[in-house]
Amino acid sequence: MHTAFGGILLAFLALLASYFVPWVSQFPVILGINRVWRPDPQFANLQESCTSLYPAELTGCEKFKIVGDSLFAACARDWDVRKKWFPPMREFERFGGAPGVIRDRVYRIDLKTKELTLLAMSNFPDALDFCAHGMDVIEVSPGEFSMFLVNHRRDGSVIENFKYTAGSREIVHVDTFNGTSYGLYNPNDVFAIPVSDASPDSEKAFFATNDHWFKDSAFGRLLELQLRLPTGSVFYHSKSTGFNKVLTGLANANGITGFRDPQNPVLFVAAILDCRITAYNYKPGAILASGGLTKLKDFTLDFVMDNLAISKDSKWLYFAGHGEPQNLPKHWAKPDEISSASMAYRMSLTELGGHFGTRGETGESRVEKIVMDRAGVLGNGSTTAIGDDELNKFWMSGLGFNGILECDLHAAGENAENEEAEEEAEEDYE
Repeated sequence: MHTAFGGILLAFLALLASYFVPWVSQFPVILGINRVWRPDPQFANLQESCTSLYPAELTGCEKFKIVGDSLFAACARDWDVRKKWFPPMREFERFGGAPGVIRDRVYRIDLKTKELTLLAMSNFPDALDFCAHGMDVIEVSPGEFSMFLVNHRRDGSVIENFKYTAGSREIVHVDTFNGTSYGLYNPNDVFAIPVSDASPDSEKAFFATNDHWFKDSAFGRLLELQLRLPTGSVFYHSKSTGFNKVLTGLANANGITGFRDPQNPVLFVAAILDCRITAYNYKPGAILASGGLTKLKDFTLDFVMDNLAISKDSKWLYFAGHGEPQNLPKHWAKPDEISSASMAYRMSLTELGGHFGTRGETGESRVEKIVMDRAGVLGNGSTTAIGDDELNKFWMSGLGFNGILECDLHAAGENAENEEAEEEAEEDYE
């Protein structure tokens, strides 16, 4: 009996050492208790070059996507309405029949001229909510774009598909993808996959993250958050396969992006409550086949990242997020009184030779800190960031932003005069 008890005790201690101790020890990292609030030297003076694009119109743009010279953004139309109904923030007030239909907005910014266009949704049903969240946009042929948008309707969250033609002032609704009957209750973000032109699935294939298991229970979602439960998942959809759950066990599956190059098809998924980004190899058109989705590597960061984005030159993976996530609900409740830190990093995808994943690399990738804004000076609740080394530009937005921030990137080695100048900039920042 004593031997049995000793075995049980050893098993418990082993479990404690292997799971619970690392689980508990990660909380100070997530909460930013010992965080050093200083960007890398080459980005120390980023704030001096930043301009907020259209702060009156572009409010609460949780996600934006840059394709060529176009920046597409999904933004809140009415901040007071969003504070009452926005499932990602556990807001489930159903208004008792008011204020009528929720209608968020989609915009396009011409990055050359900085012209802003509100894209009409003329054929979208008038009686349906449009509460925008994650999105993806791909150019399916010259001047023709396919747009996927998460829509948190009050009768269930779905993914809408629109078409946009260059020069137009509207997006045309094409289809609605409802995965609730398959378990996709809480879509967060989307990564669209162009498949073979000969396939009937063209423009209809995508991955979607499912950030929570509880559909609309604020208490259940609070448990998932506080206990960092691995209840998130990733779904794959195509016209021929429908919805299929392809990844499970993720602690708040959130941002998703990847390479669309058929020679290097790599998917990146953020499990934000584990501060982890995982890279997978996928086989376009054969995702559900054996070996259609295989894990390549985990990357562990030191903060709660949100959306993911790959730079146009495919050299960097960008991600924004929350340096003190415990302050985000407080900021949401009292945005004029409590700030919510904004952060943005980028991770090299070329450090290991070629583009990531082409040679089965297993080493680490260099990570640079671009924005470390504890006081919310640049903006509050950062959720999306992307940079362009060739243009020397950086863009960021978030839940509490007014406008989309555009800054000079000051890429390492390209815009700093010398190492001495970088050191001086770091000293000034401190």
